[in-house]
Amino acid sequence: MQPETVAASDGNPILKASRGSYTKRALLLSIMALAAGVAAAFGLERWQYETFSGFLQARLRTVASARDAQVSEILATSGAVVAAGQPLVALKDPAFDARIEAKQREVESLEIELTQNEARLEVELEWRRKNIDERIFDAKLKGAQAVRQQLLAPPGIEASLSRHWEASPFSDSPLIEQTAGGDMARGAAVAAARSSFSEIELCSQHIEELERINRELPAKISRSMGVDMSRKRLENARGELARLEAQRCELTLLAESSGLVGVFQKEVGDHVAAHEAIVQLLDEEQPYLLLQIPSPRISDFAPGTVVELNFPGGKKGRGRVEEIPPQTSPIPGDHSQGGETVITAHVEPVGPLWPNLPFGSVVEVRRRR
Repeated sequence: MQPETVAASDGNPILKASRGSYTKRALLLSIMALAAGVAAAFGLERWQYETFSGFLQARLRTVASARDAQVSEILATSGAVVAAGQPLVALKDPAFDARIEAKQREVESLEIELTQNEARLEVELEWRRKNIDERIFDAKLKGAQAVRQQLLAPPGIEASLSRHWEASPFSDSPLIEQTAGGDMARGAAVAAARSSFSEIELCSQHIEELERINRELPAKISRSMGVDMSRKRLENARGELARLEAQRCELTLLAESSGLVGVFQKEVGDHVAAHEAIVQLLDEEQPYLLLQIPSPRISDFAPGTVVELNFPGGKKGRGRVEEIPPQTSPIPGDHSQGGETVITAHVEPVGPLWPNLPFGSVVEVRRRR
């Protein structure tokens, strides 16, 4: 009978219930202790840091026309991601196109005028140079005759003539004194040699002068016939046309950087005033945060203050307060409580790149107390 009593005692439901309640109490106490630890850690972290809300933003780059124009074609789609330098909008300006066409006609007219003046210059220059060449030829011929006559003079005449010519090139008295008591034939030879020497010198000077005139002739005739002026006018007109052609590039608006195309404010055919916005481009490569700060705490977030960031999904990062704009735009989810004024500050990335998140995402901003 004793074994049956023991078996009955092992299967006692009262004992099983007491053991189960003990296990539950132990599990509950463990959970409470863990929760207390987490709460203590969370409370300690909250005590060490204060948190604020920030909203992820992208820099807006306004695409605008530099002149009054008309939208000719929209080359991108709203919401599309474009690369830097990609065309967004094509414009047209009828008045500007008319200016370019008029300047092109002016350049063509000046080119024809210059061609005609250069042709006349070539004819005139050829005639003038032919005349000068003939005069140079005559001078050289006379000089050659004088040299030949000098070579026929008796030996010794040239040396004596040179000495007396250097002493007095325009005086007849030395040779007259020498030839007066001498042979008449020798006197005649000396006189002929002297004459040929003078003629050679004059011919040489005349040839040098004609050659100088020949060198300067193209420039002088070019100025006198207005060729230089035609070239200058054509050069100026071409420069103006080049500047106008460069301005034509302004009629195709390009993306300054890669980003997301916003909503177009104009349609094809619409008039656009100078510097009027046509579309905005969200620059995804340069995100920033709009940080909400209670106005009494604004002094704690001076430019340069570094803050820690908790992004959605558990990713962390850092940022630096760059500026506090005097005027701020509304922020998604901007709710002020108790009539408290909220100021917004711009927070720029610091260190590792921020995660790629949708713009407008709420980011927790932490600052050590």
